[in-house]
Amino acid sequence: MPSQLLLFYVSSLSAAIMIPAILLQFLFALWAEVVEVEGQFNTPPGVDIWCGKAYRATNSSFDPGGRLTQPKDIGGVPKGHMYLDLRIYPQKSAYLPSDKTATFIVDSILNTRYGNPWENFTVNGTGRIPFTDLVVRLIKKDDGGQQVDVANITVPVNSTGNLVTVGLDAFPPRNQSYSITGLGGDEAFLQSYWTYPQLTVLPERNDTGSVARIDQIGGGIEVKSPITNDAWKPIFPYSFYTSWDWIQSTIGNDSATKNLTTFRELGYNLIHPVPPGGDDPFNHTIFEEFLTICDQLELYVMYDMRHTYQNDTSIADQLSRIKNHPSLLLYYTADEPDGWGDPTTATRKAYLTIKKTDPYHPVSLVLNCENFHFRDYTEGATDIILEDTYPVAANTSYSTVYSTVCNSTYGDCGCDNCHALDAAYPQYVANRFLDIPTRVEQFYTYQEWLFSGSKQPVWGVPQAFYDQGSFWERYPTPEEEIVQALLRINHGAKGIVAWIYPTTDVLEEVTGAFARQVIANPTITEYWLGNTTRVNLKASGVDPAFVDAAAWIKGDEALVSIVSVRDEELKGPIQLRNGDFVFRAVEVETIWGDETTWWKGTNSVLMSNKLDQLSTWVGKVRMK
Repeated sequence: MPSQLLLFYVSSLSAAIMIPAILLQFLFALWAEVVEVEGQFNTPPGVDIWCGKAYRATNSSFDPGGRLTQPKDIGGVPKGHMYLDLRIYPQKSAYLPSDKTATFIVDSILNTRYGNPWENFTVNGTGRIPFTDLVVRLIKKDDGGQQVDVANITVPVNSTGNLVTVGLDAFPPRNQSYSITGLGGDEAFLQSYWTYPQLTVLPERNDTGSVARIDQIGGGIEVKSPITNDAWKPIFPYSFYTSWDWIQSTIGNDSATKNLTTFRELGYNLIHPVPPGGDDPFNHTIFEEFLTICDQLELYVMYDMRHTYQNDTSIADQLSRIKNHPSLLLYYTADEPDGWGDPTTATRKAYLTIKKTDPYHPVSLVLNCENFHFRDYTEGATDIILEDTYPVAANTSYSTVYSTVCNSTYGDCGCDNCHALDAAYPQYVANRFLDIPTRVEQFYTYQEWLFSGSKQPVWGVPQAFYDQGSFWERYPTPEEEIVQALLRINHGAKGIVAWIYPTTDVLEEVTGAFARQVIANPTITEYWLGNTTRVNLKASGVDPAFVDAAAWIKGDEALVSIVSVRDEELKGPIQLRNGDFVFRAVEVETIWGDETTWWKGTNSVLMSNKLDQLSTWVGKVRMK
């Protein structure tokens, strides 16, 4: 605990009560240790690795290490006691003076793994009472170095999502974040808790550049620029990594039947140019023309530095040319650094370099491995984490490329530690897509293990490619393409960027239709990125493993997404359940899929008589 905070406690509160409490908290402020299992990384010499594992038949298996494991319960606290983990973090990753206020999210989580000791008692004028309300203060230093309260709130113990607003007048805009002290305690402050959130208040832009930020309530990205008439606009990114060779071949080519305009007309709202190699990857003149077209089309750019993110000079040069364009949405540094075995410090170093030059845009990267140095590559190194889990048309237990088995310590099957259609994992036979939602949820779970209050949203990268002679036998079908996307969304993904465009005509057709019918629908951003409660629904009437469904609930309305993961028709009647309760709907509006598939049945039960193979459905329902 910093000495100035200790002095603040003593001067502000009863010393007779606080000094013992502080000493107790200081001695027992133990955090469960998140363990990264040690092993050999990039060794032995001369062995080619992917995700830390040898994959050639000429090499032997060894433990790659680098696995994050679930923290254990903390010892040393009397039986029956708990820990309270106080988490305070800003709703938005950055604010501008024009926002006028900033909102903090306050969580007070009881658990057995992290935080400070909590016992269910406090005292007031009448004696000993239960400790059910947590008094929270947000404190900053003023210009004279004095501690001043900027906000106060009382929240229930063991609650999440409490909101408190602070005025931005106390936070002059600057590029450096403000460090806030969050102090919580019972009514008498016999038990105390603290945390140190960061608040970023940036100067208003005085050029044509955009500002993009993450909203921690919905997990989405929002942007403000001259394109949006300087109003904040939420974006659910849905698009492709896109070949730069294709992009530059269309610019200034009047004979091209497909170009950036037709790309945007398909409904895609983002483009991710894949750079060629070299420290200066793009032709400056052509790339500037590309950016100008994107500005005109409101086609947002995800700028990729996969070949250059470890070169500070190249980063500075590239940012100087792109950072002031209104179509810039975010940066992308490392492409599968965990697979390639990039230095584990490289992503954080690049992140800090980018933020120093351009604090107005988020940074992203993609991880390929299931669990290999996740902490090193992501903590303090990215704002958004992408996953590219590719189980479709792949043999996940035996490498057809390298003629070896694939397991947790050996082999490369194109989908790290995946189990699709592996008889040793029956649940992955019942649902051959199960690796996809599992990976999305794992990436959120790992962040929870790392005790982060704010979350790095996870975006998904569906397969939309086929490389002959590779791990994958074919292109995905149109049905598989949408299944891949919706499974990710059902489990919390906040953006979809498939690999790679150009793709086949049928995949372009189905993804374009999905973009226009679903992503462009204002209801989608309202529910998928808004202040809603997402719940996973279970199917009854068929094996629950055969149907993946989720609902985003707001009041008496919900957006529902339903995916059949089976390659045969499922016969009903099929209903959905939210826990022990049947999911009911008095009105049903189909947004995507066959409008006759799901309907209001007897007693207003949302039901279906049958589901076609790999069918997908998105709709809005009124539940009361």
